[in-house]
Amino acid sequence: MRLGTLYRCVIIISFFISLGASQGYGYDHLVVRLTDDHLYNDGQIYASSDPTCELSYYYLISDCAYVTIIPGIENRTVGVHFTMSDPVPWLSACDTSTCLTLDEIEIVLYWVLPPGNDQSMNIKVYAADENGEPVGEPLGNRDFQPTYVDTTLFPVCHIDFTNDGSEPGLDLSSCGGDFLVLLTWKNDTGHPYVVLDNVSSCVDSCSSNPVCCQMGSEPYVYPRTTVRTHDYGFEGSWSKGHAYCDPNGCDTYGALEALWTCRFCTLTPATQPTTWGTIKALYR
Repeated sequence: MRLGTLYRCVIIISFFISLGASQGYGYDHLVVRLTDDHLYNDGQIYASSDPTCELSYYYLISDCAYVTIIPGIENRTVGVHFTMSDPVPWLSACDTSTCLTLDEIEIVLYWVLPPGNDQSMNIKVYAADENGEPVGEPLGNRDFQPTYVDTTLFPVCHIDFTNDGSEPGLDLSSCGGDFLVLLTWKNDTGHPYVVLDNVSSCVDSCSSNPVCCQMGSEPYVYPRTTVRTHDYGFEGSWSKGHAYCDPNGCDTYGALEALWTCRFCTLTPATQPTTWGTIKALYR
């Protein structure tokens, strides 16, 4: 699942607007249609190759892959509440009776600035309560800077908790596989941008692209009844806040999910070179 090169001058659909969500919260965003030519995998970072199971919540349909891109704010945090027992139609199911180890978090970002610009970010993993609030001390904590390739690329970043596949990852047994991933901007540039899925652009394209007509049918049902991606405020005072509404409104299209994937119970580092075939799973 995970990244892409985006040429802003030739994007099929792209526009910046300020959105007033139904929660009364507005955010700047860009909507883009991705193709396989837009995807680039960050091969410099460890990538697990044989997960026992995976978990993500976003919608992305091959040949109708629209995403919503939002800038960051210094010390602001976006979070996704993961529950390993959740059934996800397009991924291998997790059996928490045999697997409660988080090895890797994969996140798609956009608009990484060239070297010389501070792009510092931080990932923390917490146990989560039933409402998606962080509990206790962090189970995992990683500072990182995304690798720069080109400002037009969507780098897929792999946050590794296995020391390059040499040891088990984060033990989630204390929370039963119910955990929260928090991504915080540690710089004041607003870069890189976070990437969410998009519903309305896919729906609007159904008449011209039949592939897009899958949106609205299982498993791409909208509006979602359960939303996992939320704003969590500023570092040090985290609290679950607003979801990110589809640019054309929450009432009709619902809220969006971040392009993040968690992988569990694998100890094998990837050795093969990255190709489109190895990242095509981005598309459902």
